[in-house]
Amino acid sequence: MNAELQVRKTVKEHNMIASGDTVILGLSGGPDSLCLLHILKDMQRSLDFDLQALHVNHLMRGDQAKADEEWLYAHCRSLGVPLMVTLCDVYAKAEEEGISPEEAGRKARHSALQRQKAVLETPCGGLCKGSRVRIALAHNRDDQAETVLMRLMRGTGIHGLAGMEYVREDGLIRPLLDTPRSEIEAYCESKGLQPRWDSTNADTYYTRNKLRLEVLPLLEKEFNPNLKEVLARLAANAREDDALLERLAQKAAEGHKGSFPVKELAAMEPALAKRVVRILFAREGLTEDIASAHLESLLEAVQGRRTGKVIEFPHGYRAEITHDEVLFK
Repeated sequence: MNAELQVRKTVKEHNMIASGDTVILGLSGGPDSLCLLHILKDMQRSLDFDLQALHVNHLMRGDQAKADEEWLYAHCRSLGVPLMVTLCDVYAKAEEEGISPEEAGRKARHSALQRQKAVLETPCGGLCKGSRVRIALAHNRDDQAETVLMRLMRGTGIHGLAGMEYVREDGLIRPLLDTPRSEIEAYCESKGLQPRWDSTNADTYYTRNKLRLEVLPLLEKEFNPNLKEVLARLAANAREDDALLERLAQKAAEGHKGSFPVKELAAMEPALAKRVVRILFAREGLTEDIASAHLESLLEAVQGRRTGKVIEFPHGYRAEITHDEVLFK
């Protein structure tokens, strides 16, 4: 299946775009986002949605980045697609937040896209009643495989193995997630497109680049030439299991906030109990950085009926075991 047919199929299966929606495309100018730009432009005729693009200049490549920006302005103008450009000093952001430039760039792109989404959703944003704002990212099937392998090496559970989501609650969509990189490159060639080349994509200092350029090719050569397809299929299988467990956990946690019966939590299978704990902490405001060690400590104390025991969780949160309940504070 070629890239355009696959994207149309993915969009339809996951109800990504509807008539009247506004789609903001994260546009780098590389093969993936350029391919998606043209496919979405073609899809406008049948789906009747508004399309605009947003480009983030990371200030990492000097004149090359400026040239990319000017080229994208001209290219989007030729298609009749509005383009917004924002600037972010990624190296400074990485140093300030104590994170890698790779992560700083990702956060900068997501923040810029969410800000534009918020602007459009204001009363003055111009949206019709009932319309949605979607943020389209150009992650493809190969990116999904790389994500699963990266998470596997770092240690993850079923949710991590499920990889990137097709549609998120914050409006983010990934129409290319079923499309292999080879089909994207074939599409660009068939349309005479000349994607911009980002020199940082060849720098194996960055984890994902090293996986893409060195680790995956070695594994494909030595073990399985279809490894990317296998990893993408693993993500799909894990996503099904993850969705089932999440529905069961949501049902178990229904009607509870701030506390949960000790006896019920102790009787649950660990996989379900851990999700219930995550849900209850999320209702109190803790949504990140809960590690397996925190959950295992709590379940051990619950199963041992250690009344009065307090388990510390990240960011000042804690779980306290009383005679009848676990309190989430």
